[in-house]
Amino acid sequence: MDTLRSLADHTIRRAMGCAAFSIALVMLMLAGRPLLAMQSGALMTAALWLGLWAAALRVPRMDLRGTRLWPVLAGENARKLRGPEGQRKMAAILAERLMWHADRAGMVALGLGGLTLAMFGFRFLPG
Repeated sequence: MDTLRSLADHTIRRAMGCAAFSIALVMLMLAGRPLLAMQSGALMTAALWLGLWAAALRVPRMDLRGTRLWPVLAGENARKLRGPEGQRKMAAILAERLMWHADRAGMVALGLGGLTLAMFGFRFLPG
């Protein structure tokens, strides 16, 4: 099952890498307005967190043969996971890894939001 966990991590990180690249490009395009760049980065990362969280909740009811993880499984592992017990194991591992990655994306979103407040928000507070 360690192989399945590492393959699930690989497919999730590949998708998150594309999302992170898109977020970084938007933030780079808005570099002339740093407040807007930081806010947009925080909001888009929070949207990524929400999407990962929703995907993790949806996994137990999905047909996992339609996921990006299924074609990566090769040979004997795919044969073991065809039955209902194998599908449950695969769904549990995939949901657990999605929640783990969602937690990390949420931390990044909170960090970007906190950095936005630290850099720009406190100067507008009264007092």
